[in-house]
Amino acid sequence: MKHLLDIICVVIVVILALLTAQRPVIDLNIRPSVADERATQDTIREETKKMQKEIVKDVFASKALKDRNIFAADGRYIISGAGITGMKGPLPENPYTLIGILQGEEKKAVFREFTGSIVTLTVGKELIDGSVITRINSTSVEVKKGKEKRELKIFDVKVPRLSTGKKP
Repeated sequence: MKHLLDIICVVIVVILALLTAQRPVIDLNIRPSVADERATQDTIREETKKMQKEIVKDVFASKALKDRNIFAADGRYIISGAGITGMKGPLPENPYTLIGILQGEEKKAVFREFTGSIVTLTVGKELIDGSVITRINSTSVEVKKGKEKRELKIFDVKVPRLSTGKKP
């Protein structure tokens, strides 16, 4: 009973709000005039022409900028393929590492070269040191260089030697 007057006032305000509120009405029959459309199109064309005049299309790129590789620490491009490398000096003992084998329609071996680049090759393709891929299995690849054949494994696990020391 204490709050009865408050509740009645709130109910009256809500009823008045519902009665005075109307739905917004949009008249779909009113169309813009043709003259208004042409005027807006003309102003848009004029603004576009002004913007094109203001934009300077003179792009300058020096030879030094074009020759620099932004993704390399030293800024040089490394050209690899057909035995040509951008690196100077002899190749390391193991110039590549087998990191994966892709099995699809055609098996491909994935190698990481000593330069850091990733290369995918199929059977018959040549590696950076001149070795040719002769066979690709699910976990290993056989390469041949001259008369020497090597088998590269993805998981080259070495079995630890067990020591048979005497217990005190």
